[in-house]
Amino acid sequence: MRNVKLKKILLGFLISVISGIIFFTITYKKPLELYPENQTFFEFDVVSNIAKDRGFSEMKVDANSGHLHFRYNYEKDSDDPFAILMFHAHELARHLNLADYRYIDMDIDPEKSQDFTISMYMYIPGFSDPVAAETHRPYSIKVRVKENQPHYHYKLQDFATPAWWFSHYKVDDFTLPKTDWSQFTHLTISNFEDLPTDTKLQIVLKRLRFTDDFGSKLKNAVIFGIFVFAVILIILLFLNKRKIADTARRVPTANTKYSEEDAEKLFDYIEKNLSNPLLSLDLIAKETGLNKFVVNEILKDKKDTQYKNYIDNLRIDEAKRLLTETEHQISVIAEQCGYCYSNSFSRIFGKYCGMTPNEYRKKFSVKS
Repeated sequence: MRNVKLKKILLGFLISVISGIIFFTITYKKPLELYPENQTFFEFDVVSNIAKDRGFSEMKVDANSGHLHFRYNYEKDSDDPFAILMFHAHELARHLNLADYRYIDMDIDPEKSQDFTISMYMYIPGFSDPVAAETHRPYSIKVRVKENQPHYHYKLQDFATPAWWFSHYKVDDFTLPKTDWSQFTHLTISNFEDLPTDTKLQIVLKRLRFTDDFGSKLKNAVIFGIFVFAVILIILLFLNKRKIADTARRVPTANTKYSEEDAEKLFDYIEKNLSNPLLSLDLIAKETGLNKFVVNEILKDKKDTQYKNYIDNLRIDEAKRLLTETEHQISVIAEQCGYCYSNSFSRIFGKYCGMTPNEYRKKFSVKS
């Protein structure tokens, strides 16, 4: 029997583990990589308006390491040259869905990279022009490159729209529709800040990808697995108790023979101790020497009722007699009939008679 229970518990544990794994598989979003393994329809290139006589901008992929090198250098004058590394679809009307991702991960070469800004752009229906990249709402974060630190990990919720963009388009968070993170159109890497002097930038990108919150999803999966295991244990406990109860009900059927003397002894004891508030099935069995199952069988055979109903009926009948033949207070009658509290007596009396003890006395009293 113990081995059977253990096997059921182990099976329940296995089911809970499998449930947790399935939960994690369904809820966890695998990383979406833009570089070096491009898992999207995005492309990358340099967007620049630097004149050849004023500077240069270039991008190349190292044939040996596979790292993406982007750099530029230009002289400032009255015009405003720029150069950015841009990841985007061939047509800006195509979007990537970032709603299920929580972080952006970047790996760079810290020795060959300078501080930079990374920006994600979202198409805003009713505001953005599908083909005008600058009208798509930017979310940016500035990255300080630290010595000997190749990996950078940022929450997407920490990205913010630059103040200059709000100012340029004369809008704010309250006038714009809520950003839909499934409308991601492009990503740019640009200089850390706009300087009035000559500008240069160099970035060596090893990896760029979006990731889900692995730790949080794993924690939720463990909690779900524990919940499933707890439910299974509760069900097993319930089934075990029901099995024990069924067995208990079946056991007496083979040994519940009784004599007329046993029945007479039972009814005599109940009649003499009806006023005892502690009268119970256990007490009757103990004082009469009859098995509890025998007591129930006698009551079923002789009175066609169960113990509780039989005792209550006897007590209520005695209460009716005392109510109509005496002037005792209700609390006294309750005690004489085996009830410790008059409230309990009144409640049970109402259940069987459909009225309160006082109403019954007024209606059926001998004097009335």
